[in-house]
Amino acid sequence: MNSIEIIIWVYHSINRFMATDSGELFKKFVELFLFATVAYMIASEYGRSKELHLKYLLIGFSALALDKLIMSFVFALIVFGNVQLLILNPFLPILDLFLEIFALVLLTNSFIFPIFADKVDSLKRKITKEIFFVIIIVLIIEAFWLVRVTSEPTAAFRSELSYLVLELLKILVLYSPIYYILSNLNKLGRYGPHIMVAFVVYMITPIVNVVNVVFYGGINNDLRVFAHPFPFISVLLFTRVTYLKLVDKATLKRELAETKQKYVHEQELGKMKDEFVSTVSHELRTPLTSMKLYLALLKQKKFGKLSKKQLNAVGIVEKESDRLTNLIADILNLSRLESKKTRLRLEDADLCKLVKDNLYYNLAEQKGLEIKNKIPKKFKVKVDPEKFKQVFINLFSNAINYAKSRIIISVEETPDYWDFIVEDDGEGIPKEKLEKLFDKFYKVGDYITKDKKGTGLGLAIVKNIVELHNGEVWAESEEGKGTKFVVRIPR
Repeated sequence: MNSIEIIIWVYHSINRFMATDSGELFKKFVELFLFATVAYMIASEYGRSKELHLKYLLIGFSALALDKLIMSFVFALIVFGNVQLLILNPFLPILDLFLEIFALVLLTNSFIFPIFADKVDSLKRKITKEIFFVIIIVLIIEAFWLVRVTSEPTAAFRSELSYLVLELLKILVLYSPIYYILSNLNKLGRYGPHIMVAFVVYMITPIVNVVNVVFYGGINNDLRVFAHPFPFISVLLFTRVTYLKLVDKATLKRELAETKQKYVHEQELGKMKDEFVSTVSHELRTPLTSMKLYLALLKQKKFGKLSKKQLNAVGIVEKESDRLTNLIADILNLSRLESKKTRLRLEDADLCKLVKDNLYYNLAEQKGLEIKNKIPKKFKVKVDPEKFKQVFINLFSNAINYAKSRIIISVEETPDYWDFIVEDDGEGIPKEKLEKLFDKFYKVGDYITKDKKGTGLGLAIVKNIVELHNGEVWAESEEGKGTKFVVRIPR
């Protein structure tokens, strides 16, 4: 006997064993163990989360476990106690199928729960209707079967029309989730195909049983043996999917807990940073005030006459102290913006007037720059005037520092948004550096560093203020052809 013949012999031996009462006992006991294990896992999770679909899953798997427990007990009596199955014939076959169909109704709807996530009441009504329909059918069939058994006690339920109806009902229940899954694969994620395969495999057995009843009167043993493995395989598939979903859920909970912990930690760090920035800024301002006071006294010759070199030195120190003061102000401002402590006071503002009434125009004119304000008069926008003026000042002062001959201020609008644009004809910025332009303290070579007045925070402040307005800001530039900053605010 070669290896292939041995495999075939083992296969037929197992199938022949499964067709006996001892084989049925073994199969029911294994299924009982699997269903009880899955029910325990789901009960543990349901105890923590109380989710509706877990409740249905728990009841469904518990019903299957109860069915297998009853059938294990019955076949144990048959195998070990020599009890005749005819004694239980009036009720046992239908009870077995009822518990299975009842469980399948709950399981099918539980596994497709994500499809009805936003229609929970609809799903509840669907389950209630299906269970009510199953109970009515089972009660009618039980009544007919009792009449049949009373007239013929040895009648085989598997050969009766009632058995055919219940197997068809089982196919109908199993078909429903397959239809929903095929129509909504995207809502079930990666588990959708696996769940569908499990239901298809489970459906093979009732289909084979229907064929057996219709064409062979339910007595074809080869078809009965062929149908044996599929419910067991389906049970393994259901167990696998349920286990993986519970594991994924536990993993997600752990990750959410870790994320929450990190979030709390980040909040604490943010609070510490704000306190540090506020304290340091305050401590820096005190000596700066004293420095400015003494610098002013020196310039007023309160401590004696100064030479030209000494006056130049005092002037440099004064400029640097002003620069440090501006840096402290920018750091505090940016800190408040990043911590979301700043609130907008939105109102209808005249954009043309907002950008025209500005001291920086004098500085631009002193440098010989031409300013073209193309914003229409009385162009009304809904912004926080003080905050948006700061946006303009930062963009405009940036343009003053790098423009060669002119600065253009303009606006464009659509029904959905409006764009505020500041252009200069300076050296431009390399394209690979545009993305980092709004980062804190980011320097773009000589373009940024050649002006010692800059703090490196102006554009970061612009970005935060614009985002407070639910807008966006970006720069467009080509080396040698100037730079254009665009602020887009939705209407």
